[in-house]
Amino acid sequence: MDILGAFESYVSAVQSGSLSGAARQRRMTQPAISQQITALERKFDTRLLSRNRNGVRMTQSGEILYKHAVTMLDEQSNLQSALENLTGKVEGQLVMTTSLAFSQHIVGEVIVELTKQLPELQIILRAEDGIVDLAAENIDLALWSCTVGNGNGVVRKIGTMTTLHVATPEYLDTNGRPQTADDLIKLDYIQYKSTDDRIATPLVFGNETFQASIKIGLTAQFPDMVFQALYGNLGYAKIPEFLVAEAVKSGKLEVVLPDWKIPEKELFVVYPSGENKSPRVIALMHALLKRLEVTEGVNLVASAKQLFLNR
Repeated sequence: MDILGAFESYVSAVQSGSLSGAARQRRMTQPAISQQITALERKFDTRLLSRNRNGVRMTQSGEILYKHAVTMLDEQSNLQSALENLTGKVEGQLVMTTSLAFSQHIVGEVIVELTKQLPELQIILRAEDGIVDLAAENIDLALWSCTVGNGNGVVRKIGTMTTLHVATPEYLDTNGRPQTADDLIKLDYIQYKSTDDRIATPLVFGNETFQASIKIGLTAQFPDMVFQALYGNLGYAKIPEFLVAEAVKSGKLEVVLPDWKIPEKELFVVYPSGENKSPRVIALMHALLKRLEVTEGVNLVASAKQLFLNR
């Protein structure tokens, strides 16, 4: 019996709350997960999980095994990282998550180039705009441009990102160009998902921050839909500068209220404790930061360069 593999399945089932959740995380079938956990129960001659329609819950014995299983899996990960550091090989699987926008326009490009350089490194990219639990989802690295919350692992700020309000010149010719924050209400705002700004958007003028009222004209569920609405002259939108820099330079898009700045977003990388020592993570972070370093609208902090670029 593969005891560590069974431990991984058991820990995944506990953290996800179900056998089906563990199957998705481990990329196995649900019956295979169930068989591994049943094998553990036979080996230790005790019931580990109680199963019901709402998922699974640990028994008292299960809680004891869970603590020891997590410790053993952490030790295995540390051992693997130590051996990889010794050999200098960059190989194996790495799972990363970031937003749809970053996936399509920066991270995806970095992964393609890195895979060419390191063919034995297999990178799985999960494009998600929401925050996920790295441990529960078996994710090695995350790049987020938002508040990351607690319990997700080691959080490091790597920089800031500029966003802009933009619209087509044709739309502004027809509907007018705002001169003050109060004028934004006269234009239709193309909202990205329902979690984006709803009734107001923050703007900075000089040393003061204002909450400018907005009027939502359309809510887009995907980044491409935002651009379709923009170029369809349906309103203005708030978009990371790196996505629209070329369009603004060419005149296809125009910055709305250029003297009023949107507060910068902070960029974070998040990884499980100890993962920053993994050659896989180091290789990906080095390539990613090299790309971000020359990306318009992104400013890296010195500590990020020292941690990953100066190794």
